This record gives sequence, structure tokens and C-alpha cells, in this order.
Amino acid sequence: MAVAEPLVTVVVLNWNGAHLLGDCLDGLAAQDLPEGQMAVWVVDNASSDGSLALLAERYPWVRAIANDRNDGFAGGNNVALREVATPFVALINNDARPEPDWLRRLLEPFSEPVAERLGAVSAKIVFLPRFLAVELATPGFTPGTLDTRELGVRVYRVEVDGEDVTERVLWDRVAYGPEGEGPGRFRWTRPAGMLLIPVDRSGDGEGPLRLGLRVAAETTKAVELTWSGGSGGGKAEPEPVDLEVEVPAGVPLVDVLNNAGSMVFRDGYGADRAYQELDRGQYQRPEEVFAFCGGAVCFRSEALGQAGVFDDDFFLYYEDTDLSWRLRSLCWRIRYQPAAVARHIHSASSVEWSPLFVFHTDRNRLLMLTKNARAGLAAREVLRYPLTTASLGLREVARSRHTRRRPPVRPTLLRLRVLGSYARLLPVMLARRRRIAARASVDRKRLERWLVLR
Repeated sequence: MAVAEPLVTVVVLNWNGAHLLGDCLDGLAAQDLPEGQMAVWVVDNASSDGSLALLAERYPWVRAIANDRNDGFAGGNNVALREVATPFVALINNDARPEPDWLRRLLEPFSEPVAERLGAVSAKIVFLPRFLAVELATPGFTPGTLDTRELGVRVYRVEVDGEDVTERVLWDRVAYGPEGEGPGRFRWTRPAGMLLIPVDRSGDGEGPLRLGLRVAAETTKAVELTWSGGSGGGKAEPEPVDLEVEVPAGVPLVDVLNNAGSMVFRDGYGADRAYQELDRGQYQRPEEVFAFCGGAVCFRSEALGQAGVFDDDFFLYYEDTDLSWRLRSLCWRIRYQPAAVARHIHSASSVEWSPLFVFHTDRNRLLMLTKNARAGLAAREVLRYPLTTASLGLREVARSRHTRRRPPVRPTLLRLRVLGSYARLLPVMLARRRRIAARASVDRKRLERWLVLR
């Protein structure tokens, strides 16, 4: 009896992720599709941590594709996408854990009567693990005319039961971006907001949690921490001090949303819909979205055949929004499917706000707009970038005179690297812009109706 050809190929990109692959592939092995309908490929971006040996030993049913260099998210996935021959192809990050019905639910919309020109279906992505929601409150202050932010305290470290979880905390609801490096790295909080602290426990009833924060402030002042049914806190001082509180057993943990489809603001910045919102069921309706998230998505292969795959030059970040824009220019639609759930480990593969992150998000946003946006929007944002770079540099010089400290030069140098790389790629991007326009069946003005206000 002939073996049926697979319906869908699932591609997992890996770079030094041997510690992550097992849970991801075990989740794929548990998918509830009929036998033979799914093929799984792992593209390895020249890992040096034994990932390929792990695949050969524990996952012989997976096809391993060994890339001889690290081509990033875009180029690495493209190695597989250019070869896939199944009607559908799905991507999932190696640091994501699919629910057993994830792939079946992703495929369902393609079979609906209104599925014509449906090019991609984006999953609901939830952060892993669950989180303790803690409200922080402290007296605020404004540093001065050179820094008009309203600030609370500096947070250097967050611990749960003695484990450092600082980089896995979800900060957006309470803090500004990180400052400093090494042991002196910290985040300024706002006077009030919600800390979402990861708690890696299988249930809520395994005893109390020991929560620790290393904090400092401009003066001695109270810091209050409040959670469901209780509170605690202490005092911050000008020098870092450790605050410790005990959170009783049974305090409920919450699911936090990572992505419910993606969007682009009218200033050209891309964003995850629902990012860091508590999951209260508010995104449980399937709907059309402007863009998919590349961390968990399924494509109709025919759509990729027309629009092309990721732009290799992007390497990392914004490559999925760029491809979404190109799909839509060819009248392919993109759907968000809340029934297809994947759980994603925050910052498992890259560090948010690291130089790598900032370089590629800044540069690739400009590249994406150059290729896809109307000329006015693209030119405005490209020209704004060097002006903002100069303004930030001058502000740091003025601040250094006030504080009598040397101004930090690395942020400015990083932004200059962005401009240099953008300038080098500009002729290529303009050529691609012309090709996109020549093939488009939906004009840029109409597509920009999808862009949203902040």
C-alpha cells in the first residue's frame, strides 16, 4: 500500500538550542494529526552544542538539515522553505511548545469555504511559564529638564526562590528599558505598574514563594508590592538593597499573551498584538490581521511561491512583517487562529534590548519600509533616524556636563552602524521595491489602511 504524501512540513530553526529542542520536538510528536500527514525538518544554523547529535540519537524521525553557517532566522528558515514541496508549511520556534492540537487548528481555516486567497494562519502565542502578577508602587520623581521621565526605583535583580529571573520578567507594564552593563545593569521603574514574574511550577499549590528584588532609588522611600490577596515591601535606599517578601501558597498565577497576530503602527513600527496582556479570553475570536508572527505560523505553499520567502538580508527581526506586507500586496490574506496555541519562552534565544536586538530591529524596520511602504512614510522614517541619533547624542553630552560623567558612546555608535548598514543595502532594497510594485495587485495606499494609531 502506498504511503500518502505529507500534507504539511513543520520547520524548526535551531542555533545552539539543544537544551530547547527536546520539548519542542516532543510537542510536535504529540500532534493529533493523522499519521503520515506531518513531516518535521530541523534546520541547524551551524550549532556547536551537540544539537545535531541529539537529533540523530533521540529524533531519527526528524529530517536534520545542517547549515554550514548561522544565517539567522530569515536565511536559516529559507533553506527549508525553498525546498518544501508539501501543500502547507508551518514554522515554530525551537523555544516554543505547541499544544497537541496546534497544527490541526492552524490547518483548519485553509479548509473553510471562504479560504480562497488565505495565505497564512498565525497562532496564538502565550508566554511560558505562568506568571505572578505583582503591582509595584513607590513615590515618583522627575530627574530634571534633560530627563523628563517620571521614575520610581532602579531594579537590578529579581529572584524567585533564590533563582535569578531578571531577564525573563515581563517589564513593559512597569519599567523602561535596561541601562548599564554587567552587575550594574538596571531598569528604572515608573512610580506604579505591574511586574509579571515567571514562576516555573506545575501548579499553584506547592508552598509559598520567596520573592526578592534588589533595588535602589534617588532617596530613601517605601516600595510596596501587592499581589492577589496580599502585599509586602520595604524601603529603597540610594545604594542597592535587597527586599524580600513571601508570597503565600495558592496565589493564582496568570497566562500572559505574547502574540495574537502582528500589526504595524502608522509610524512604521511593528508590534505584537496583545503583547504582555493578561490572557482573559479577550483574543479568542478568529480574525484577519495585517501580519503573522514567524514564531508559530502555517503558510499555503502556493502563497510563498508567489510572494517569495523571507528576505535573507534581514537576518533577524521584521522579516515576518516584511513577508506579510508582500503577501498582502498580492492579495493573500492572513488569519489569526486563537485555537492554535503555542507557549513561548521569553528571551530564550536572544536577549531583548541587547546590541544584536537593537541593531536588527532598527535597521530592518527601515529596510522594510523602504521596500513596502509609500514613499512619504518610508522617507520620513529614514530621515528621522539620523536626526534622532544626533538629538540623543547631544542630549547625552548635555547630561554628562550636568552629572560630570563621560557620556555613553556605544548607543550612538550602534545607531551609526545601523545607518551604515542601511546605506549599504539601500540600492538592493530599492530594486526589490520596484519588483514588488510591478507585481502587486493591491497598491501601497490601500495596504497602509491596515496601519494603526498608537
